[in-house]
Amino acid sequence: MEVKENILNCTEGDVLAEDILSPYGAVLLPRGTFINDYIMQKLMELGIEEALIFRMEHKAISKGLFEKSYASNMYKTKRLMQALIKGEKLDSTAVEEITTAIVSTKEETEQIIKFLMRVQEVDDYTYYHSVNVSYYSMLIARWLNLAEKEVKIITQAALLHDVGKAKIPNELLNKREKLTNEEFEELKRHSQYGYEMLKDIKEISWEVKNVVLMHHERDDGSGYPMGLTRDNINNYAKIVAVADVYDAMTSNRTYKQAMTPFNAFEEFFAICRSRLDMSIVDLFLTNLAKYYVGCEVMLSDGRRAKVAYVPPQCPWKPIIALDSQFLDLSLEKELTIMGMI
Repeated sequence: MEVKENILNCTEGDVLAEDILSPYGAVLLPRGTFINDYIMQKLMELGIEEALIFRMEHKAISKGLFEKSYASNMYKTKRLMQALIKGEKLDSTAVEEITTAIVSTKEETEQIIKFLMRVQEVDDYTYYHSVNVSYYSMLIARWLNLAEKEVKIITQAALLHDVGKAKIPNELLNKREKLTNEEFEELKRHSQYGYEMLKDIKEISWEVKNVVLMHHERDDGSGYPMGLTRDNINNYAKIVAVADVYDAMTSNRTYKQAMTPFNAFEEFFAICRSRLDMSIVDLFLTNLAKYYVGCEVMLSDGRRAKVAYVPPQCPWKPIIALDSQFLDLSLEKELTIMGMI
C-alpha cells in the first residue's frame, strides 16, 4: 500500500512510490527505488523529510514455485526445439501453453529478475536463452504499458526468436573457436530459417513471424538478414532485440564467460547506442537496475560489497556499501565489480 512516511520511519524493503526531483525538475531518485540506509541518508541531505512510499506486504510465496515454473517452461521449450531438429512440425499448442505460463507469472518482478540473474547455464544455452528472453521481453512490454494482447504476442515472439537455430548444426552453435566467415554467414541465416519454418503455420501470428525474421536487424542498418534501418524494423522486434542482447551478454557461453549486469549496462551504452532503440534500452535498464540494489558483489580487489544505489544516469557505476562506508564507483577508478555473489 502507498503511504506518506517520514524518512526516519522508513525501513529496508520500502519502495519509493514517487519520483524525487531536484529543484530544476531532474529525477534524482526514480519511483520504484528500494529504500536503504544510503537512500535515507541522501533524502535527508536533500532536505526531504517525508516521501510517498509503497510498503510491501509480505506475502507467503511457496519457496521454489517460480523455479519450478521456469524449469517446466525450459523443459517444454527444449522438447519443442528437439522435435524441430528431428524435422517435425512446430507444436503450436505447446507454444501457446509456454507463452500463457510466462505471461501469467504471478511472482513479483524482483523475484523474476533475481532468478534470471542466477541462470547462467552453458549446457542447453539455446533453450535457457529462449525462455530468459521471453521473460525479459514480457517485462519490457509491461513497462511500456502495452495491452495484454501485445504482451502475449511479444512474449511468444521472444520464445520463438531463435527457432531457426534448429536448422544450424550443434557443432557450429557450440564452437569454442572463432567462426570462419562462412560459418558466421550460416549462423546468421537462423533468422531466415526461423521465418521459413513458421510462415505457413496459421496458429502463429504474422507479428510473431516478423519478429523471428527481424530480431537481428539494427537501427543503423548493420543487422541482418535484410539490413533494415530504424523506421523499417518491427517495434516488437526492437523489444526482443534488447532482451536478446542483454541475456546473451549476461549468460555463460561455450566461448565466453558471462558479464556482470553492470558490465552489460556499460556495453549497451558503449556499443549498442546506434544499433538498438535507445528509448527501449533506457526504459529496460532504468527498470532493471533498481532490482540489483541490495545484491552482493565481488570487487576487483577481492572484497565483498553490497549495491546501495544504482544511479539512472550511469547504472554501470553504482554506489556500494563497503566496510561501513559508501563508495561511488564512478569516482573509484581502480575499483570495479567483477562478479555477483
